[in-house]
Amino acid sequence: MVEGAIPDMGLLHKERQDLISSVTNAGHKITELDFPADLDGNEPKHDFVFIRDPFISDQNGTLVILRAGEPQRRIENKVVKRCLEPLEMRMVEMPDQSGLSADGGEFYFCAREGILFSGMQRNTIEGANFVADAMNVNEMVILEGKGYHLDTFFTPVINKDGNISALVACTEVMTNESKTKLYQFADGKDIPIFEIPSNDAIGTEKRIGTFAANALPLPGILIRPNHFSDPSIDERLADMGINIVINPTSQFQLSGGSVHCITNEL
Repeated sequence: MVEGAIPDMGLLHKERQDLISSVTNAGHKITELDFPADLDGNEPKHDFVFIRDPFISDQNGTLVILRAGEPQRRIENKVVKRCLEPLEMRMVEMPDQSGLSADGGEFYFCAREGILFSGMQRNTIEGANFVADAMNVNEMVILEGKGYHLDTFFTPVINKDGNISALVACTEVMTNESKTKLYQFADGKDIPIFEIPSNDAIGTEKRIGTFAANALPLPGILIRPNHFSDPSIDERLADMGINIVINPTSQFQLSGGSVHCITNEL
């Protein structure tokens, strides 16, 4: 996102620790993975710190090891499998074959209701279907947009019971067909959609956005890096019993990722 930028490691460490504290304070356990030293060669080409992308979990004992949309990142899929093996969870590996690709940042899985939201920038339809089948989802909602991952312009909001209570989306970057699908889905569940501008998402070619849409939705809590431009959205979410936690991720955003990118549910 900012070519040649070097993160302030002190600030990066603080942002990371603050995020870990927010997750643990919400009652969840953190599993930390050591960074694989073999990914750092003379010319490292990886984004492994964005642990969201190499795999996805059904949050019930099954991990799906993905096949990255960007070929140079496929080494991360192989490495993450090795890193996760000590957890002794069931693993399903996407075959290394043409036409199959999927990134974790292209998905939001709402486990309680078995609903999988999928983007289509770095996913193929075959890849998305593979994940849906491997995780035995009840419904998949495909949302196409201009962001390189779904989590750059969309997030669900989960209530304390684990059900979807609202959706947040930058619909101006979505296709008309996807916008229609999104509203049909929301109307069918009688839940609101909060529309946000592109600045609350990844931004535009001329101006980087705040990544406020790149959120980690946990039961009754929405952790994200920035406030929405419209403060009434958080007011309405608070009225719905959602705790809003703002955890800045300025140093991670230099490389194009934020809260959702640097976390992954098990």
